[in-house]
Amino acid sequence: MKPKPSRSDIDTFHRSDSAISAVISAVLVLGLIVTATTMYQVRYVPAWKGDAECSHLADVYEDMANLKSQIDMLSAVIAANPGSQVSVSVPIKMGGGDIPVIGPGRSSGTLSVNDNGCGMWIDANNATGMLPYSSDVSLTGLGSISYRSCNNYYLNQMFEYENGALILVQEDRSLMKLAPAITLQQLDGTGISMAVSAIEITGDKRSIGSNAVEEIRLTSDSRVLLFSGDHPFSYVEITVFTEYPDAWAQYFNRTANGAGLNSSDYAVAVGGTSVKFLLAGGAGVDDIHLRVRKSTIDARLDVI
Repeated sequence: MKPKPSRSDIDTFHRSDSAISAVISAVLVLGLIVTATTMYQVRYVPAWKGDAECSHLADVYEDMANLKSQIDMLSAVIAANPGSQVSVSVPIKMGGGDIPVIGPGRSSGTLSVNDNGCGMWIDANNATGMLPYSSDVSLTGLGSISYRSCNNYYLNQMFEYENGALILVQEDRSLMKLAPAITLQQLDGTGISMAVSAIEITGDKRSIGSNAVEEIRLTSDSRVLLFSGDHPFSYVEITVFTEYPDAWAQYFNRTANGAGLNSSDYAVAVGGTSVKFLLAGGAGVDDIHLRVRKSTIDARLDVI
């Protein structure tokens, strides 16, 4: 006959059972915490960080738009006072997307001066078939300023200032966000007026990568009148050399349509790294009034 369990044995069993239950409960709670943390890190944090990096790119766009505005202002200053020299510093927010406590890591970016080659060539003919004006090499090296993001979650973008325009690039697509100083106007019964104010960016070819705030120093240099428009033409062709011809083609089409030109008055042709804009006047008539200027702005990065 088995001996009857004592009270101490029963108490020990109950304590062991309670301990096992406590361990199981702790493991279950720990599992829930790990699962919740993993879901939080995998699902929510990337979405929040992506939104934060997207917001930072909006800030960069504002900075680059301010850069273009400052260049336009300097161009106007040297037009009014040719001998003056004015300098301004433009800050660019290089990195962002940090969220305190949740995700403090920041994205970064690369700021470059004259990293991409771009330029312009203008030819103008009269009704006799002669070529009375060509910009030749005076506009072929206009320079550029660009910002390229290095994001951790959101799609990377690039903003490029070239030929007086600000272009947004994402993957293989490009869009002109701010137009250059090229005006096209249909005159009442007297033809077409076209004014080109080219912007040349000079300065050493430099780049800097950072996640802080960097500055570009802009200094007005000179402004020259390349063609005064003293006689009209029947044919004007502008060739823009760029890595983003689609953006320029959209701009020329939109500008011509906005000026009320007919499809027979102009043509736009896209090449590999160039786009041509052809403006044709009336048959056998010199009725296109062209004026060409170039402003030179020096741009420098403080890179050690």
